Amino acid sequence: MECSSRRLSCCVVLATVLLLSSSHTAAGGAPRRLLQISEAQQFVVPQTHLRAIYGLHPLKWSSDLAEQMTRWADQYRGDCASAAAAAGGVNVFRGYGGEAWQPSDAVAAWAEEAQHYNYGANACSAGEECGHYKQMMWRDSTQVGCASVTCASGETLMACQYEPQGNIMGQKPF
Repeated sequence: MECSSRRLSCCVVLATVLLLSSSHTAAGGAPRRLLQISEAQQFVVPQTHLRAIYGLHPLKWSSDLAEQMTRWADQYRGDCASAAAAAGGVNVFRGYGGEAWQPSDAVAAWAEEAQHYNYGANACSAGEECGHYKQMMWRDSTQVGCASVTCASGETLMACQYEPQGNIMGQKPF
């Protein structure tokens, strides 16, 4: 399947909104950044658009899942690299360099994995990742909550949790 980059680009443009942030104190006094509605929509809108292509229902933002993801991401601020290894059931994006990474960048990266997913075989191409795409497109998922943190290395770590969780072995996402 070819990734619909034109549709994704339109969606990303529509989803790009002014980012607001608020600081809260996490354990140890480090500022914890909770997502505002505008930033949350940058995660939800493009994912919902991609899901609509396959007739899947829209995802709804879950503040509870977002809070869980914020706590989860906070524990990896010191070592973003270890977050990916510990990410069972969580879509993770790591943005490198000093760029201002946006939620729409994470969604676009997960959507690009569509080119590595063989629906007929329900498998990823050899040596390629497609699990983030499958989770994002999981037909039974109805809610999503995400977090974004800046790690000690300067990397941006973004993560989303879906409910109900998908990627069930042997089942197709849609």
